[in-house]
Amino acid sequence: MRTKKALPFVVLIVLLMPIIPINSADSVSPSGDLILRNGPWHVGDEIEFSILVHNSDSDSITTFLNIEINGEVSNGSSIIIDSGNSMELISSFVAQDSGVFEVNWTVFDANGTTEIFSGTSEVIISEQQSLFAEIYSLSYDYDDGYSINWGANLSEGKSRLISSKIYFVTTEEIILATEMEMSLESGLRTSNTDIGIAPKGTYKVELILQPIEWNPLNFAFDEENIESEISDLSLEIISGPSPQFPALGDTVIIDLRFRNNGPLDTGSGKLIAVDGQKRLLAEINVPAINSNSDKQIELKINEWMSNSLTTLEIIWIMDEYVTKTNLEVVSSNTEVNDDSNFSINWMGLILGIVIALLIIFSVRIISVKNQTENTETKTYSDRNKKVEEKVETEKITVDCPSCPKQLQVPVGYSGQVKCPSCLAQFSAKDKSEIDSKNKNLDLEDEELFASSDTDIVECPKCDQVLRVPYEKRPAKARCPACKCIFNAIAD
Repeated sequence: MRTKKALPFVVLIVLLMPIIPINSADSVSPSGDLILRNGPWHVGDEIEFSILVHNSDSDSITTFLNIEINGEVSNGSSIIIDSGNSMELISSFVAQDSGVFEVNWTVFDANGTTEIFSGTSEVIISEQQSLFAEIYSLSYDYDDGYSINWGANLSEGKSRLISSKIYFVTTEEIILATEMEMSLESGLRTSNTDIGIAPKGTYKVELILQPIEWNPLNFAFDEENIESEISDLSLEIISGPSPQFPALGDTVIIDLRFRNNGPLDTGSGKLIAVDGQKRLLAEINVPAINSNSDKQIELKINEWMSNSLTTLEIIWIMDEYVTKTNLEVVSSNTEVNDDSNFSINWMGLILGIVIALLIIFSVRIISVKNQTENTETKTYSDRNKKVEEKVETEKITVDCPSCPKQLQVPVGYSGQVKCPSCLAQFSAKDKSEIDSKNKNLDLEDEELFASSDTDIVECPKCDQVLRVPYEKRPAKARCPACKCIFNAIAD
């Protein structure tokens, strides 16, 4: 009975199934487990999570993968999955701490509101890896330049890709000498690299290891000071010349020591010898000399060209470096004064001194005599000059006011005079001064007149114009300019 009653409901459901919509979440399902890539992982590494999702619905769907670790969330890109297709959803997460962490992952629809499906996983994150750089040695070759022996040390963990860069550091710039990429396994890796001739002014080499797409705990760097220029070269004469006093055409031998006290090896060079007249006497090749070492070389001059004392200049030339030394050589033809034959003619010396003293005394006596005559002549001349001046002085006669005595005083004298008879003192004035005063008095005593037919009249002395009322004339008027008094009369 019960089966017969339920049968209509089953039939109804079957008939209605094509009409009722099905939830899309039920039609999307994972095609596998959550995959963690690029492991093992260290702090600072990027962990890539991936899951394959299949869409069995009749319509396309947009989804993305969400990752949550220790409270930190990362969302992947949204992916459109067409009906009947499968797509990979990816989400990346940067490891912040070390340890074992639970991974909560969820596949959401495009709006991020509907959870399609989810799950959990586990990830192990190790401590951040360290990278170290070290320069072990620098070697130098004159022709090829520098080579560097160095090492890169990577701490325990996964293999890493790095870029090694070696620089020359000068006083003005940093120059890249070489660069290369390499993959490092955990542990130490050493390498020997040729970096060539150092530019002028280089004083150190730097090694820098740069990580490629990962983050080490530290900065990998090392440096080493170097010498970029050859220095401390010396050239010295051990023995020679042989023969000691060479003659024209002789063969001369000189033993030399070449010393390199610098840190760099030298290249091969040349040695030349020139005399005081800059004539080339010899030229030979000098081999390369290692640093902190020396070599002895024999210099042979096939034909000596000097017949007198000369300065032999020996020059060591190596690229732009020049070292030289000098040697004084006396030829056998040179005349040398023998000091033992030198003697002093004492008699001639004494006679010369006596003659010189006589000449000095004679010159002194003549000089004193001329000076005396010049003095007497000057005294006599001064005396005659005074007499002439006395004779030429003119005098005038003045009367003493106290007695009948008449006294003579110089013309133009003004001052006190004492009478030799009565001993009275009186003042004597210059006659020209007295005459001038008398003349001025006469001018003052002369009466002046001025006339006009108006109230305006001119001063007869200075032509100053002043006003004198016409109706009050004749009248006395005083000029305001020259202060003279005149009579103003009517015309």
